[in-house]
Amino acid sequence: MPNAVDLLDEIQGMTSHTAMMSKRAKTNAKLSAYDPDPMSPDACKKSDNWEYPKQGNSWKQAIMNEIDNLKKFDVFKIILISSVPSGMNIFSSVTGYLTKRTKASTPKHEEVDK
Repeated sequence: MPNAVDLLDEIQGMTSHTAMMSKRAKTNAKLSAYDPDPMSPDACKKSDNWEYPKQGNSWKQAIMNEIDNLKKFDVFKIILISSVPSGMNIFSSVTGYLTKRTKASTPKHEEVDK
């Protein structure tokens, strides 16, 4: 995965567009009987499921697992901003937070998967 975005590269442009559309889709999502999922790390921290959830993984553990997997598979590397070549942009990341519920889950009896 690149450390900077070449805006003329179609694949990188498509990826950036997909991320933008994903955020727009979540913002304009259908109404749900469930509580809304958090939209940011700060919202995760304010959630009742941040550290000690009633069921499933905590948001904190889920975020740490994702970061560990990104590191494990060398998805990114940390570099000095001064080492980014002139004319290149820094590739920002997008995070999404989704509560995974079982098929049997209902608003009155919520069942979270992992």
